[in-house]
Amino acid sequence: MKTELGLTFAAIVATLPLLSANAAQTLDFGPNLPTGTVPDGYAGFDWHGAQNGVFYSTNDFASLYLTEMSRAAPFDLNSLVVRELESSVPSPGETSNFMTTISGYLNGTLVQTLTENYAWGSDPLLTLNMNGVNDVKFATSNIRTSDAFPGTFTIGGLFMVSQLTVSNSVTMAPEMDPATAASAFTLLIGGLLVMTGRARSTRSLKAIAG
Repeated sequence: MKTELGLTFAAIVATLPLLSANAAQTLDFGPNLPTGTVPDGYAGFDWHGAQNGVFYSTNDFASLYLTEMSRAAPFDLNSLVVRELESSVPSPGETSNFMTTISGYLNGTLVQTLTENYAWGSDPLLTLNMNGVNDVKFATSNIRTSDAFPGTFTIGGLFMVSQLTVSNSVTMAPEMDPATAASAFTLLIGGLLVMTGRARSTRSLKAIAG
């Protein structure tokens, strides 16, 4: 019985790193960092010349101009809070929308590409769930309409973020997704409790018999 309990406890301990290793990390930009180039190594990432708070207006100063982020170890890019340049505000009768392409790579191989569309001033939270990458690149276009021009026209845009959330990628067996891992953990706990109760019952019976 002691051997069974020991093995079960060891299995639970081995499972804990899988369940906690991908804890999310939220990074805030703008006033939370010095103005200027974000140094490589900040929060464990290379920032490829990202510029924090270099545009002089309330909205722009609270954000980071970002083109690429990377590191050696794979990570999950969970979400971003997007900001936009004040200079892109639409005039009356005009529209100003954005299309951002987010490309995730693992050791130079493209893993996933996402396209996000949002309007100026919406400052949306983009839920990405881009998993298992170690290099992410961002490209943004500003798509506009104007009373002075027919149809729409597109100009280059800067990708600005005020916050992003990342987590460490956890490599599991192909059949072991996070939900399965959580179920396995619950089963292990249940098994430990059952065996602990059985051990107590055995001791009680021996005490009565003695």
